Formats: sequence, C-alpha cells, structure tokens
Amino acid sequence: LSAFVAHWSASPGTAIALFISSSDSSSSGEFQHGSHDCVGVHRSCLNDIALTLLLVLLHLLAIRFGRMPQAEKEKLLAEFSSDMEHMHPEAADLRALSRHLYEAYLKYFPLTKAKARAILSGKTGDNAVSSTPFVIHDMKSLMEGEQFINCSGQGPTDAVELRFFHSCQSRSAEAVREVTEFAKSIPGFIDLDLNDQVTLLKYGVIEVLIIMMAPLMNKDGTLISYGQIFMTREFLKSLRKPFCQMMEPKFEFSVKFNTLELDDSDMALFLAVIILSGDRPGLLNVKPIEQLQETVLHSLELQLKLNHPDSLQLFAKLLQKMTDLRQIVTDHVHLIQLLKKTEVDMCLHPLLQEIMKDLY
Repeated sequence: LSAFVAHWSASPGTAIALFISSSDSSSSGEFQHGSHDCVGVHRSCLNDIALTLLLVLLHLLAIRFGRMPQAEKEKLLAEFSSDMEHMHPEAADLRALSRHLYEAYLKYFPLTKAKARAILSGKTGDNAVSSTPFVIHDMKSLMEGEQFINCSGQGPTDAVELRFFHSCQSRSAEAVREVTEFAKSIPGFIDLDLNDQVTLLKYGVIEVLIIMMAPLMNKDGTLISYGQIFMTREFLKSLRKPFCQMMEPKFEFSVKFNTLELDDSDMALFLAVIILSGDRPGLLNVKPIEQLQETVLHSLELQLKLNHPDSLQLFAKLLQKMTDLRQIVTDHVHLIQLLKKTEVDMCLHPLLQEIMKDLY
C-alpha cells in the first residue's frame, strides 16, 4: 500500500498497475499450497478490491480533471481502461464491444455529435461543412433556404410548411436506413429471428432518431440538412398548427439530455441499448434480445464510469431517458396522424408510413 501511495502522485496508471501485479503475485504465491478454490476466491476478491479502488480513484480524479488538459485526460483514462482490462478479462470484452459500436456509429451516421457541436460553436475546421450555416428565422428566409433542403421552392407561400415537412420526411427516411445499418452491426442482432429484427427497428428507430437529433439542438434552434441550416426555435413555434407542435417537445427533451454531456462513444452504446429493448410489442423470442441488451448495458455502464468518473448517477439518469423517449414518440405519432387527417396534400413517405402503422 505504501508503494501504491508513493507511485500515485507521480503516475496513477503506474500505481494501479503495481497494485494489480501485487494482487496477482499474492494470489499465486501466498496461497499456492492451498486448494484451487482458495486461489480462485482470493484472486477474485483482490481483483474486485482493485476494481473498486480504481473506480473510487476515478471519482477522486474528477477534481483534478477540471485542471487537466484534454490530451492528458484522454491519456490517463486510456491507462485506467487498460489496467481495468488487465484485472478483469470480461472488461476487455466489454471495452472491445464499445469500440466496435463506436466505429459502426462513425461509419453510418454522417453528422456526429462532435461535428454538430463544432458547427454550433463555430469552431469547425471541416471544409466540407460550413462553419456558418444558413439561418432560417422567418418565412422569407425559409423560402430562401429551400435550395439547401431539397425543396422546389415553387408553390403558394401558405404551403411552405408542407413542403418543408416533405423534405424532412426524405431526410428521416435516409436516417432510418442509417439506423438499420447500425443495428445490423450490433453483435448478435442479425442472428435474431427476422421478425424480431423488424419489430425492434419499427419500435426503436424513432427513439434513436430523437436521440441523434439532440446534439443538433441548443436552446435557440436546431441544425438540419447535415448542418447546412440552422432553424430557430422561435420560428418553428410560429408555424401554423399542428406543425408548430412537432418540434417543441423534442427541444425540451434535447436541452435536458444534452446536460448529460455524453460523447459519441457513449451515444453509440446508448443507441444500441434502445434498439435491443426486449419489451417491444409482438416480439417472438425475447430471451436472446434481453441477453444482447444486458451485455451492451454492462458495456455502457463501464464506459460511463471510465468516461465520466465525476457523474456517479449518469447511468441511472440515462436509463430514465428511455422512459421519456417513449412518451415523446407516442405524441409524435399522434401528431402525424392528425396531419394526415387535416392536410389534404399530406403524403407520408412509404417507409415512415410502414413504421408508424399501428405504432402506439
């Protein structure tokens, strides 16, 4: 313990590695003449102690993190992650799953949270995405901005909301395909019953899209068209009913959700958890779905402990958001049904129509 303390101030990672190695030597040395069961139990106890100590130290480091450059934070967390994997082989599998889903997330979702926040803050260096998106704040700017959102820009002014809604549908259909590809990348998903795969996507895709929408929003508005346009919240509220009612609940949810300060690697795991919800209506074989979700949940919990050591309740708060999402989706579907009744020219995209059929 004295050696651990001596190393801690200079290098936390080295101190933890020392503690781990001493645990391993104790379990293989002191009890080498005992029974095999004693060795296993002793090693397991020491590993659990080391894991607990590591998480406590991560929490204590939260204060130090506030004064630490980002590069140093990432290096230290990488050390901790490596040490944890050394202590617990199963942790290595969970971290591998986390990395796999993060890579799939980056592959299939073009506008990540990191890119969106960079655009909103004006700090992007990406030449492919404008750092100063076109701002839509009234009907005039909406009509001017239709060129960015694949609208024809032709037709009466009072139909501009409907044209905008149709353009949003096209983007939503593309996003559904992206979510589908991401879901197929979740280990074990394509081995599920095909009907269950369809059911999981039918009920989960809108929830995933709302989570993906959150990083595009701040309290003043939202990015659309892959970050090319910023549409103000006040303008959206000024649209005629029921169009004005569609986005405000998403803003309220997103502003609160963004306070959790997840990064893209956290988001990837959370999206997988949402998709693998075993309580969706009509599932045929629930057990393998729940087993897959349980593994991803363990990976998410470990990820949050490593990535947010100062946020002890983050995992619980995140799971609560899943309940909030379902109510938002239910209300959204009801609004779409209202639009279909009140708008003569309303035509829902076939893919979205299939998803929303008999949904809640």
